[in-house]
Amino acid sequence: MTRYKVDYSDRKSRHVSRDDEYGFFIVCDDQAILRCVNAMLLSSGMVGLSDKEGRMHYMIDGRRGGNYVLSQIRRRALALRERPVKYDRYEEAFLTHAIDTVIEEFGLPPTLIGTQIVRELLFHLYRDPGLMKCASKSLYPLARSEFHMEPSQIERNVRYAIKKSAKLKGEKRLLTVLKAMMDRMMEEVIGKYGRS
Repeated sequence: MTRYKVDYSDRKSRHVSRDDEYGFFIVCDDQAILRCVNAMLLSSGMVGLSDKEGRMHYMIDGRRGGNYVLSQIRRRALALRERPVKYDRYEEAFLTHAIDTVIEEFGLPPTLIGTQIVRELLFHLYRDPGLMKCASKSLYPLARSEFHMEPSQIERNVRYAIKKSAKLKGEKRLLTVLKAMMDRMMEEVIGKYGRS
């Protein structure tokens, strides 16, 4: 097994930072692959590999124990979740239009802060529909930084906007309304893109 290091750091500096290195491992047989992967797992505890589509897959050294494995998965998953999702301008413009169309269809008054919060929540639900499972703990806090409110205030404002809607007079369950709005928004997006 031969390891070639390519250093892309400033050539004048005396020390080399680990972030500035790339490791290329040239292996010619299965045993060499196993030795190489084992050496990486022993040194760092985790190995990340990218597939053809650019998706990352991680191999975590389970020999370090269950707590280590769980902490690595949590750390990596939180980093991925906090990474901002980037859309192209056309998709973002269409998503904004789809959300505004749904809000108008459901008759939420556009001047209320609760309607603006619903707009923000629908953006988050488009990115991760699983947030609906525990809205008070996962969905509402996402709007906290935008509106500078506690989750209970966010929920109260959304309830008030739904209450003021002429089309939703009989509906009292907030999550039922948000789910219906999310489903309608996804129909708009799938109708346009053929996917969600």
